[in-house]
Amino acid sequence: MSTLVATDLDRTLVHSARAAGPDVPGDVLCLERRRGVPTAMLTRRTAATLVELARRTTWVPATTRSVAEFRRLGLGRALGTTPRHAVCASGGVLLVDGAPDPAWDARVRHLLAGGASVAEAADLFARHLARLDSGTAEPVRDADGVLLVARVADPGAGWLDDLTADCEVRGWRVATHGAKVHLLPAGLDKSVAVAEVRERVVAARLLAAGDSPLDADLLLAADAGVQPADGALHAAGWRAGHVAVTRGVGLAAGEEIAAWLLARAAQV
Repeated sequence: MSTLVATDLDRTLVHSARAAGPDVPGDVLCLERRRGVPTAMLTRRTAATLVELARRTTWVPATTRSVAEFRRLGLGRALGTTPRHAVCASGGVLLVDGAPDPAWDARVRHLLAGGASVAEAADLFARHLARLDSGTAEPVRDADGVLLVARVADPGAGWLDDLTADCEVRGWRVATHGAKVHLLPAGLDKSVAVAEVRERVVAARLLAAGDSPLDADLLLAADAGVQPADGALHAAGWRAGHVAVTRGVGLAAGEEIAAWLLARAAQV
């Protein structure tokens, strides 16, 4: 039985120094640094498990990172194997052999045509951000022309409700993860892009892993999944009968998730 495994990256398999957890299990591979501080790392055991997972299944990283941010991780160099498919910008971009897939780009453009343009959504987002106290929000960032992101310090439910309502009538939706507020075209998420890959590779099963509200649709679409105990989804009380929860947190949870996926992939 062919299996596709779709995994979020940050705070699922890879962690910053801040999110690494109290116990670092063994040697660590650093994938990314900013100002000398590790912002993405995983243990060597997690890396070895992912290599084996990629050998046995179709492994698809599915991340909120932009294409440039994803490439900065250098997964191929770190692991010695490069996944053929990768989902970036929460489904906005599908990479095939490292390059954006033209057919998927066309599908996303068609989806965007049904609502406000990215420029209009960014302007709406900026106007809502301007209502907040000075210094509490960063400028809007455009990830690959499809995903809009801004860091907001405690915006409050009322502000989010107003933004959500204005976005909905324009064909966009709002998702939050920690201090980040994301705007995406309605109908677009990681699960939609992963379903496209699943159809292309003719996978009979889908396993998934993720930690944030942006991973909920992907986890629900999977035949089985796993989420970390220290993830935002778990903290919000999100549960699903087919989605396991790790015992560990941080890098230890990353190891546990990789091992869980490999064990389930071996089951026929």
